[in-house]
Amino acid sequence: MSPWPSTLLGLVLCLVQTIHMQPGLLPKPSLRVQPGLVVPRGQPVTFVCQGPAWAEFYHLEKEGRRVFLYHKGVSQEGLPVTEARFHIPAVSDMTAGSYRCLYEQVDERPSQPSEPLELKVTEEDFSTLHSGPASRDYTVENSIRLGLAGVVLLILVAILV
Repeated sequence: MSPWPSTLLGLVLCLVQTIHMQPGLLPKPSLRVQPGLVVPRGQPVTFVCQGPAWAEFYHLEKEGRRVFLYHKGVSQEGLPVTEARFHIPAVSDMTAGSYRCLYEQVDERPSQPSEPLELKVTEEDFSTLHSGPASRDYTVENSIRLGLAGVVLLILVAILV
């Protein structure tokens, strides 16, 4: 086997990594809210921002202003952490609003912001609360996309060979 296909594959992978890592071109993180987007006053809420394993810092912004900063660590199992949790123990009218999250590495520009989530605080009793649109978890869709990307990569390698 000649070194040409291996060299070409290496160059393509380096180019993809370089493009992926350029500031301003980082993929958007996903943001979800637990227990949901509509929360009774005084109840707790947790924003979960999910990004790549190499992200160092996560930011939670409310209407364009940073409200939380999270420096990522390592899980107890020694695996890289891919999400940051921002906990608010008791929501109020001041807590309601539009939230986004971002991630970044040390000395790098932040990623694109996540899609906005609108947190609503109500006076309703928790037991009679009708949930609004649920926050969406993109884990399954992202796994499918990664699998398809792997298949396409294998096909390209087979063509090169």
